[in-house]
Amino acid sequence: MAERIVARDGKESILSLSVKAYGKPRIVAKVAKGSFNPPPSVDSAVICIENISRDFFNGFDETHFFDVLHAGFAAKRKKLAGNLAKKYGAQAREALVNAGLDENARAEDVPLEKWREIAKVLLT
Repeated sequence: MAERIVARDGKESILSLSVKAYGKPRIVAKVAKGSFNPPPSVDSAVICIENISRDFFNGFDETHFFDVLHAGFAAKRKKLAGNLAKKYGAQAREALVNAGLDENARAEDVPLEKWREIAKVLLT
């Protein structure tokens, strides 16, 4: 889960983008499963989130941002344009073009700043 939050593999999720919108996550320690009794099936990790603030949302509504994010991830492994079009219609294509994204982009491949650009277009 910790690796999904920091998105080390470059694949974003609603969780990783949500955390990154408020701060910078990083894994600071790993805790072996043997440290617990009874031991879980996997090792654990401690995450530090630095610079926590709402600054990312200056200029637009954070609720709207999360509406856009949820719409973009509505159907796993589907193209972002199709997911967004279900809620925002033709404006979805304009948002992707404005963000410099290909129509074949998938939600998990889009970094946080591009999501912000998409949300700003869909807000209008």
